[in-house]
Amino acid sequence: MEGSHARPRVGLLTLMFEIYDAFEYLEPDMASFCRELVDSIGNFSDVSWPGICKTRAQVDEAVRKFEGDGLDLVIVVLLTYAPSHIAAKALIDAKLPLLIFNTQRLDEITPDMDPRELIRNHGVHGVQDLCNVLGRADRDFAIVTGHYLDDGALEEVREWCLAASMATLLRSTKVAALGHYLRGMGDFALDETGLLSTLGVEVIPLAQREVAATARGAPEEELLKQMEGDRNLYSVAGDVTASEHEESSRLEWAMRKVLSDGGMNSFSVNFMSVDEEKQFRTLPFLASSKLLSEGYGFAAEGDVLTAVAVAVMQSLAGSASFTEMFTMDPKGGAILMSHMGESNPALAREDVPIELIGADFQLADVDVRPLLLRFALAPGDVTLVNLTVISGGRFKLIAAEGRVLDFLPIEGINTPHYKFQPHVPLSDFLSSLCTEGSSHHFALAYGSWTSIISKIAVILGVDFSKV
Repeated sequence: MEGSHARPRVGLLTLMFEIYDAFEYLEPDMASFCRELVDSIGNFSDVSWPGICKTRAQVDEAVRKFEGDGLDLVIVVLLTYAPSHIAAKALIDAKLPLLIFNTQRLDEITPDMDPRELIRNHGVHGVQDLCNVLGRADRDFAIVTGHYLDDGALEEVREWCLAASMATLLRSTKVAALGHYLRGMGDFALDETGLLSTLGVEVIPLAQREVAATARGAPEEELLKQMEGDRNLYSVAGDVTASEHEESSRLEWAMRKVLSDGGMNSFSVNFMSVDEEKQFRTLPFLASSKLLSEGYGFAAEGDVLTAVAVAVMQSLAGSASFTEMFTMDPKGGAILMSHMGESNPALAREDVPIELIGADFQLADVDVRPLLLRFALAPGDVTLVNLTVISGGRFKLIAAEGRVLDFLPIEGINTPHYKFQPHVPLSDFLSSLCTEGSSHHFALAYGSWTSIISKIAVILGVDFSKV
């Protein structure tokens, strides 16, 4: 499974007033400008351009093709003034997200300007006409204003394209749920029908007996290959037995196969349900961490929403992890982040070996001691993302930025862990998270992603907050 997003696929709808055919020079000039727009936007997206549209019929046909081709976004550019009615109905009815790029070819007005530039560069009031009409119809749209070669404007367009592609990704996301959410954890309670109808995400209850049966049939040569790979990648603790390693590898192989065969790109496991159903011989800590490193979304304790958030960040950032806040560090303005044994080893610091160890805690009555990977995350700037439910059953995205500190693993803590320092004071940060309705699990990815997350929220029609 790949851990990076495909290029966004966008339709470029370029509009011109039909009466301007009287200016023989104009349409060839505008076609040349359109090819430059295709090149500029093509630096970060695959662009479908049907040619200049001057009539309602042409716009209708272009938008039908964009939708039929399953594109992510429609970008509208007013080349000259064009009356809103030629495009309004098609755009109001279109199901694709809509971005108005309020731009032009001319970047400066000077006293010696060719007077023909006025007719070549007067789309701005057409934009105003169109936006007014879309607003009357309660048609959501985004708008970016700026010169088509301006880096800032193009970055905004790029982010909208990427956000739209993430919304498309969500519509094909399937989350495998192994067990119910952990009893009493109310922040993970979920209306699965609401999730499907709002975000397009489907929750697939996965029978643990199916995974267990698959694990029992795991080919020995595949298990040997996995175990050899672990020994090459990780520092294996001396007390880890071959039978323990084999059982964790067997469950890892089964999880990967069942998810792949079912077209599921994310999953959640509740260890208490493992204890109740008595199907697994061990807990899937090693499987969860290694599948995270392969690009799958994951969250523990039946937390489907965070598994979705991790899946999105895997695709958006190229690699992401599941995480939870454990202990405040008031003096350091930071917080120790950890969990039972599930984290993405692809994000581990490189100067300390990743250890393959046996769990030193008993969470479920299983036959074989679970194995997990012990490491600390590499220092660097990161974004935390939370997907949750707030009042009225509305979904909400919350983003927060900070830094993973240069902090070595703590002796005696035998789970993946690290220190996170938010960019705002710790007390303000934690209080704001609670006020905004955050649940207690997060996706983590390196880099600054808040701007794109906010755009994803707009496209999905969900709430958003930056903490």
